[in-house]
Amino acid sequence: MLSPRSKIHLFNIALALRYTGFEQPTLYAELGGPFYSENGYHFFGSTPHLCVVTGAFLPICLDRVTSLIAIQDALIYPTFRLSIPVHMDTIGQQVKAGGHYIYSPLHEWEKDPGWRHPEWYKIEQWMRGERPELPGLWAEFLERA
Repeated sequence: MLSPRSKIHLFNIALALRYTGFEQPTLYAELGGPFYSENGYHFFGSTPHLCVVTGAFLPICLDRVTSLIAIQDALIYPTFRLSIPVHMDTIGQQVKAGGHYIYSPLHEWEKDPGWRHPEWYKIEQWMRGERPELPGLWAEFLERA
């Protein structure tokens, strides 16, 4: 069970892929207080610490970094759970199937059925055969990108 000031180990893919030798940096975080609760999760502020094992233990406090960590309610001591009214989907995620599946926020074109691409008129002109140069321009753009 977790509470404020608990230390947790974070898995960082970039660190794991880059350092496979003797020096093994590890990312830890100290939990702050809970900010809010939503969809079975509590959101905590945290202070990350980078530890590098080089024969000596050298923790580096990264207190200038602001981070939030979402932790399932089941992993938090009941005395530290927030009992404020829940505002569903405040971080923009979609909750489906009784709260068991969480999906990322919708894009602008998914939210609004009437949304059009900023260059929609050029695309429609190309579809009517009025702009045969458009695929070539797009290919040049992709080469430069």
